[in-house]
Amino acid sequence: MATISKWWERFKNYMNPYIHPSIKEGLYRMNLKSTRDIAFAFTIAESLMLLYYILFDGTILHSGGVFPSSVYSIIVSAITFVISHHGLKSSKRPFKSYRFLCITYFFLIIGFGMFVSFYHYVRGKQMFIFFAAIFCLVNFILLPPCVSSILIWGAYLVFYLILYSYDGAKTINLFNYCIFAILTLVGSLNKYRMQATELERIHRIETMNDMLQNVPVHDNVTDMKNRYALRDDFNSYQNHHIIVVMLDLDEFKKIIEELGQDVSDSILRQVGECIKTNLTDSHSYRYGSDSFLIILQDMELSDALQKLSIWERNMATLSIPEINKPIHYTSGYSHGTPRDEDELRMLIEAADRKRRDFC
Repeated sequence: MATISKWWERFKNYMNPYIHPSIKEGLYRMNLKSTRDIAFAFTIAESLMLLYYILFDGTILHSGGVFPSSVYSIIVSAITFVISHHGLKSSKRPFKSYRFLCITYFFLIIGFGMFVSFYHYVRGKQMFIFFAAIFCLVNFILLPPCVSSILIWGAYLVFYLILYSYDGAKTINLFNYCIFAILTLVGSLNKYRMQATELERIHRIETMNDMLQNVPVHDNVTDMKNRYALRDDFNSYQNHHIIVVMLDLDEFKKIIEELGQDVSDSILRQVGECIKTNLTDSHSYRYGSDSFLIILQDMELSDALQKLSIWERNMATLSIPEINKPIHYTSGYSHGTPRDEDELRMLIEAADRKRRDFC
């Protein structure tokens, strides 16, 4: 019994999957756009076909139902195109309110396909239009599983009953006919779920991007960039030769415990100001609570080392407020030309390893 209930639960979830409301609205918009496109394609195709009959094969128009069915499909498709285009471009209504337009158009075009294919069937010709119409609609229009099951199975069943009532559907292979119906339905269900999954993935990415954009990229204490800003600055370092410097303040936690937060903030401001004044303002970062990252770009190594030497002499003049002791730190550097973010991360790690070697 537990197994049956489990399979039943899976079936219900498959036929009625939970989709976030914002993603549903995206599906409705995509469906409306697809309906507009397929309606436009049908309008043009049927108009050209009717024009061909009028100019080159007028006798076929005297056959019962050919001219009315062509006009019917053109009018239905043209009206659907206008409504869906209006919904996409100028309407203030939510896309959800147009969901019945897609279902109605599906139903009307399938009816057209049945009529034309039955017309061909009674004359011994291939029933191409019904199958072509249903496959085109399934490829363009996204239908929820329950709706698609009713429409697709219903269309195949009704059409078969029409043929059966005419001559017992003598020329129809029922097995192949059912296979076509199953494949059409499975294709519709999978397309819907794949598209919903893709929109859900896009929704998660956009949500994460919004969260990242709201993360502050400047440090309030030192007025320097923080490590989150490094992500936005990567393009300026990519394929450029850079010197990466990592600096850590020694026993900084002990200073906070003994002298308090105000003194530690004063130390951080001194160090940050010294870095911005002597090395770089736009490419320096407070990388952690007591660590700094400096990137010198498009500079010869000898020039960078000279600049770092001047900076170290100025750092030696800094002192801890109140007790007037020098600020101790360790630093290390690396250099290279990063081609991607992983290579930049490797340069930062190399500079940090060199820093630790001096500890």
